[in-house]
Amino acid sequence: MAMTLRLDAADEAVLREVAERTHHSLTDAIALSVRHYRDALVLQDEQADLARRAERRAAHRRAIDESMERNAELLERLAR
Repeated sequence: MAMTLRLDAADEAVLREVAERTHHSLTDAIALSVRHYRDALVLQDEQADLARRAERRAAHRRAIDESMERNAELLERLAR
């Protein structure tokens, strides 16, 4: 895809610095930056998903513990 990229002077300087430091063309530096940003977003989504799963596991564990406390006498009687 061909496109025109308009950068202010500061962003252009940053792009040139990145391209020079990584030994890539300006175009390749932009493409790599876009991929890097996408990877960061994917990682952020994965971390959020892991946090949600951990919270669900903790909530389930709390529910089980509360149920066992509420029903301790019945559980003890069943164990006999």
